[in-house]
Parts: sequence; structure tokens; C-alpha cells
Amino acid sequence: MHVGMVLRGAFPHDIRVEKEARSLLAGGHEVSLCCLAREDADEPLQEDVDGVDVRRVPRVERYSLPYRTAKTARFLLTLTDVVWRRELDAFVRETGVDALHVHDLPLVRTAQSVADDHDLPLVADLHENYPEAARQWRTGMGLPRRAVQEVFTPYRRLRRLERDCVRHADHVLATTPEGRTHYVEDCDADPDRVTVVSNTVDLRTYDTDADPVEGYDDEFVVGYVGSFGPHRGLESLVDAMPALVERVPNARLLLVGGAGDAAYDRSLRERAAATGVDERITFTGWVDASEVPRYVATCDVCAVPHARNPHTETTVPHKLFQYMASRKPVLVSDVAPLARVVTDADCGVVVPAGDGEAVAARLTDLAGDAARRARLGTNGRAAVEKTYNWEREGGQLDRVYRRLAGRDEERTPSTRRRTRRA
Repeated sequence: MHVGMVLRGAFPHDIRVEKEARSLLAGGHEVSLCCLAREDADEPLQEDVDGVDVRRVPRVERYSLPYRTAKTARFLLTLTDVVWRRELDAFVRETGVDALHVHDLPLVRTAQSVADDHDLPLVADLHENYPEAARQWRTGMGLPRRAVQEVFTPYRRLRRLERDCVRHADHVLATTPEGRTHYVEDCDADPDRVTVVSNTVDLRTYDTDADPVEGYDDEFVVGYVGSFGPHRGLESLVDAMPALVERVPNARLLLVGGAGDAAYDRSLRERAAATGVDERITFTGWVDASEVPRYVATCDVCAVPHARNPHTETTVPHKLFQYMASRKPVLVSDVAPLARVVTDADCGVVVPAGDGEAVAARLTDLAGDAARRARLGTNGRAAVEKTYNWEREGGQLDRVYRRLAGRDEERTPSTRRRTRRA
């Protein structure tokens, strides 16, 4: 099939999109991608990126202020984006794709209307439980921005959107078994049309033997790499530091990444300053994706301390599997997907979500037992090689499209349209 991916973001880089595209290309499919152009980069609106035909949508400067205002008003009323609808219609006509593959919930309804017009199957690739994720993101936002979002796109409305999109998509991709259960039981999705394609690591492209970042040789480094936000649970790592430094004086908390919202970033830094050991806490800011393996290599223990909520209970981040692939023992909170993976693989420790004292106690234990850290790291690598790897997940994705191709050949256009709208 010729798969038309849709991403409401820039490309490259998006880890999940890149892995999926490589797998589809390797399976003999063609891949075109409609994504946003960056505001601050001089990049062509169309180019080939490692075999992917990338078509970029210019930012809003293409559209007049009155048009953008009308577009925004219509989106708030219908949750359909007329700018993206126009772009996707042109994208389908120009590329001749056989299916639309939409990344994340906000553009699924818009893409579904285009898919219906062109009699195309639609795959909703839901990276996370979006309504619950939005609820968590908003807790860290400044008041004006949060108020606007809660008035115009309240939680209940996002839940209705999710349910409608999941029920009408030809296939849904979830990132965890727990997420799949949510779509089937809470959103009424057909179980036969929901497949788990997890955020596992591609061992062919992720550098698991990178050299560590210099300057941390004599420290016990606890690291987190990724975006910051209320649902990430980083507060528990910060809160653990006074007790950990008292017991392990050379302990260092290395926070690599940043927050999308300035208010949350400021609150986390203020929390670190209030610990009294902020000289043992390092905020690196955002680093280039190519540097991530080096920061992981620097750590003695890597953490995914997610807060417990309906969002984190249904998703798992790439970073967990990157840590494991790099032979790092991991500390995770006891939310379901994280605890399941770490317990099954015996590759780290599980602590109660939000419990800074428990974090400090378990890290103290690991700091004093290098042999245990090595064993847990070895177990994590073995689990990635056997189970939690992209070769396996890529095969799942290929089977989804081969099934769609076979089913689509057996149905007339009118049948396809009626089935999706039923």
C-alpha cells in the first residue's frame, strides 16, 4: 500500500513516525508524510527523507488573518481544522495514497472526513490517552492559557471526540495493552480493529554503546531524559534528593530535557532550589536527539517516575526501552504499564508514585550495590533483545496494513463509506 501519514508537528525528528516509516518501507509499502514546516528552519516544502516523501504545510503565514480567525472559530465548534482539511485533500490528490495514517487524536476527525471523501481507510495512531493527557498538561499551564482550553475544549468534549474517532477509524493503534483495553472497553472500539504497536526501541538505530558525557565520572548519577510535565512525576525525584544526598553524598540528579510550558518549568526549578541541595541537581535544558544516548550512558540509574493518573496508566514512553537497551537499571513508579514491564523483565525497582522518600530509599540501595545494578541492566538488555524491540512491533504494523489492503480489495467504495460511518 501507499501509506499517507499525517503528523501535526515537524519532521524529522519524531521517533515513532521514523520507526513506523522504516518498517513500512522495509515491508514494501510506500510512505508519504504530510507534516508542519518549522518556523525557524530553512527547509523545503517537499523532500525525500530516507525514502519518505515528506510534504510540509507552511505555518499560518499562508493564510490571511480573517481566514485564520474563521478557521479557529470553526475548529472550536466542530473540532475539525479547515486548514488541515484543505491541505490533506491536496495531499491525497497529489500523492495518490491508498490509506491515511493519522498520528494522535487532534487531527483524526479532520482526516476522517478527507478519507471518507476519497474512499480511503483510516488508521488512528493514538500515542496516548489524549483527553487524560490534556487534563494533565493543563495542570502545569499558566492560568490564561489553561482557562481558554478548559472553556473551549473541556475534558468531556475531548472524551466524546476520542470515542467517536476510535469507533469510526478502520484501525486503531495503541501503545500498550492497557491502552488497547481503554479503547475497547471505554470507547466501544471493535477489538479486532485495535492493535498494540508499542514504543519499543529500534536496536539498529539507537546507539547503546555511546560514550558518556564528561564531568560526572565520580558521581552516582540518577538520570531522566525527556519532556517535563506534571504527569512525568519529576517532583518525586527532586523531593528525594535531600535524603539521597545525606546517604550518598556524591549523588547527582541529571534532568535532561525541558517543559513545553514556562510556568511548569519555573515551578520545577523553584522546587529544586527549595531542597537545599540544588547544587546536586542539574537541569541541562533541551539537547539534540543525537546526544540522548550519551546522557543515558552517563547515568548509573535511569528513572521514569510517572505520576499515577488515567493517562500514565495507559501509555509507556520510548525512554524506558532506551534505558533498558543501554543496560541501565531503571527506577519506575507503580503505574501499570511501567510496573508490568520492569517486573516481568526484572530490570529495576518499582516505587509508589509520588513517594520521594521511597525513591530515596531504593536509590540508596542501588547506590551501594554495583553488582545488583549490573544484573538489572543485563536483564533489561536481554528483555529488549527478546521482547521489547521494534523488529517485533514493526511486524505488527506491517500485518495491520496487509490486512487493510486485503479487506479493502474485497469492498466497493460505497461499502467502505457505509462501514466507516456506521
